[in-house]
Amino acid sequence: MQRHMEKQARPKASAKPKNPPLPTEESDLKPMALGRASDEDLMRRTQEGDRQAYSLLYERYSGSVLSYLYRMLGNVEDVESIGQEVFLRAFRFAPTYRYPQKLSTWLFTITRNLAINHARRRKRSPVRNITELNLEGVDMSGDPFDVAARATDDAEKQEEIARVLKALDDLPTDQKEVIVLGIFQDLSYAEMEDITGTKAVTLRSRMFHGLKKLARMIGGEGTE
Repeated sequence: MQRHMEKQARPKASAKPKNPPLPTEESDLKPMALGRASDEDLMRRTQEGDRQAYSLLYERYSGSVLSYLYRMLGNVEDVESIGQEVFLRAFRFAPTYRYPQKLSTWLFTITRNLAINHARRRKRSPVRNITELNLEGVDMSGDPFDVAARATDDAEKQEEIARVLKALDDLPTDQKEVIVLGIFQDLSYAEMEDITGTKAVTLRSRMFHGLKKLARMIGGEGTE
């Protein structure tokens, strides 16, 4: 009787090797599932060695990083090489990221430091950017006149856009930087404070004076 009960119990024991945890974890890493993950969660997966998660972060941020570098440096070849270096460093130093710190702040700190170092080596920091022109969705890389041509077919409007972008080159570096981060990258003062290490009240002052000076330059009244 006892042996008969043991025989009946065996099928239940053999039914256990069904082990679904591994397939479940794999399905969590599918592109569609990763695509719904936040930047910060993707970075945590990257820290665990998930290269697919990092590829998604690259797709999300490569455009804005390159645009920032174009505005800060202006040289296409420099921008492309530094852009690659940004993401190589971000991957290499992924363990230094501390969740739940905002990923964009962490990444743009790396981008900014590389841009500054490069500008120092070349002993110049050319910066171009947009202010209050309607250029959403326009590729901002390259020469101001090329940007203007992509933005509109209106010759008068093209001239205005190019004039704004060129005028930014004559602003002091600290004012250029806050305009690039605050207007072009659409970062908050809190985020800019984290990236630059400068107090928000100082950043606000730079933004105010930079835009005021820019308006005078564009209006033809000269600079201070």
